[in-house]
Amino acid sequence: MVPRSAPPPLRAEARRIEVKLMMDGKTYPTVGFVGAGNMAEALVSGMRAAGWPAECVWVTNRSNRARLDWLRARYGVCVTQRKDELCEASQVLLLAVKPKDVPEATQQLRPFVRPGHRVVSVVAGLTLASLERAFPNLPVVRAMPNTPSAVREGVTAYALGRWATEEDAYLARQLFGSVGAVVEVPEERIDLVTGLSGSGPAYVFFLVESLIEAGVRAGLAPEVARDLVVQTVFGAARMLRETGLDPAELRRRVTSPGGTTMAGVGALEEHGVRGAFVEAVERAARRARELAS
Repeated sequence: MVPRSAPPPLRAEARRIEVKLMMDGKTYPTVGFVGAGNMAEALVSGMRAAGWPAECVWVTNRSNRARLDWLRARYGVCVTQRKDELCEASQVLLLAVKPKDVPEATQQLRPFVRPGHRVVSVVAGLTLASLERAFPNLPVVRAMPNTPSAVREGVTAYALGRWATEEDAYLARQLFGSVGAVVEVPEERIDLVTGLSGSGPAYVFFLVESLIEAGVRAGLAPEVARDLVVQTVFGAARMLRETGLDPAELRRRVTSPGGTTMAGVGALEEHGVRGAFVEAVERAARRARELAS
């Protein structure tokens, strides 16, 4: 496979690690997670629910052995605190550490990474150029999944590095496709994706919190308000996905002139809710760019 931008060739004597993709639905590459936080767990959970074998999922972190033991007990995955063992076992190295921990993590991995490894990062703000400096001549993928990956309803945007091939794009689609929808974007759009869909679940949860609070203040029992709001949000999202209609059109269909919905939407407009969401996405994207710098 010809790379999208030809790099210097790897040493001919280097042993190539064959990554077995999900061609037949039964073979999987072994993925080693560097980091065991919420995003790593979301992906591990989703991958296991999608049928990814436990022996093909490895996890390490810097110092929290109790966290590793908990992940092993919950998901049956392999855990280690040794970077050499992780690299030996894994065909794909998936960076899922905090941005501030990236230099230490890459320094610890570098002696054990070899030609044939793939490197995938879900670290906010970590650019492809930085990844390629840390792992010269290796194919790298920068991805931004979101936390609904834990229930296989996530969405991931990814961008490919210079050394990446169509095989690596396929790997990204299979890896993140096991936990939701996947789209490829130019890298310069990844920070915007971070602000929109990466942080987006928090905006939705904030909306749900607010609606539940409104219901409780109006006199509903908290559990009743929660059930009503959660199902309303779920149903609205399903209508958007299954009808394919523009959200503005669906809103118009439920908003009768002079009716209750029009009164409620009017209050949202008066309080600048639309502008607040736009600003939230812009600020989150700006913060992602700051992390990259």
